[in-house]
Amino acid sequence: MIERGPGSFRFSTRRDAGTVEIVVWTYRPARLTADAPVLFVLHGAARNGRSYRDAWIEPAERHGALVLAPEFGKTSFPTAREYEVGNMRDRERRPLPPDRWSFAIIEALFDRIREELGIVRAGYLLFGHSAGAQFVHRLLTFVPDCRAEAVVAANSGCYTLLDETERFPYGLGGMPVGDVALRRLLGRKLAILLGEDDADPDAPLLLKTPEAQRQGAHRLARGRTYYNHARELAARLGVPFAWRLVTLPGVGRSHRRVTPEAARLLLGDVRGFD
Repeated sequence: MIERGPGSFRFSTRRDAGTVEIVVWTYRPARLTADAPVLFVLHGAARNGRSYRDAWIEPAERHGALVLAPEFGKTSFPTAREYEVGNMRDRERRPLPPDRWSFAIIEALFDRIREELGIVRAGYLLFGHSAGAQFVHRLLTFVPDCRAEAVVAANSGCYTLLDETERFPYGLGGMPVGDVALRRLLGRKLAILLGEDDADPDAPLLLKTPEAQRQGAHRLARGRTYYNHARELAARLGVPFAWRLVTLPGVGRSHRRVTPEAARLLLGDVRGFD
């Protein structure tokens, strides 16, 4: 059971040929109601779930939200393929079944928390930063029935464009995303949150592949490309577009610096999506 305040527990999940355990860093506010917001916080490439959990303690307490920060450690999830790209393909690029995808961990964790704590809320909130932002926007893309109510993807290094001419994971080439799922995705509450100072083309860990470079020279440009591409697609299809693009002056690639705005979007008394 998740105790009041900061804590952690181990969660067993199936991956590839066996079962792995992940640590889930938690924060339970002093008052947790049955319909409390459940917020998943996805860390960056440093796999530092505890630090990400800590950054959300103050807004979680203020808004009565339960925070869950699963840590995808490098022992079991050693590369981008297993973590932010979702473990959708094996090392030979052969498709894996959805129950092996890393994305499935979020849905399974939500089921467990609802059962253990008596949560009646039907959906959850998602925040991902850097590699975690890659994770959350791909989860929305490839798991159309996921129960995410609203999502913030902050300072992602690259994106899966809604473009079948770009190969996966930079686009939808060869991946199972139908027309109905695509239209539903464009209507999701998704905020692309970008630090305006995250504009260094030589930033550490920034992908430099030709496909990533076509999205822009740096993270700020790539986020704008992803948002604008989706907005134009929604207009061509004639479907509602619910995404938001939010940029923060004076902010670089810092999960702590973007957390207050992400909290406003996801938990604020007047939420940024309302």
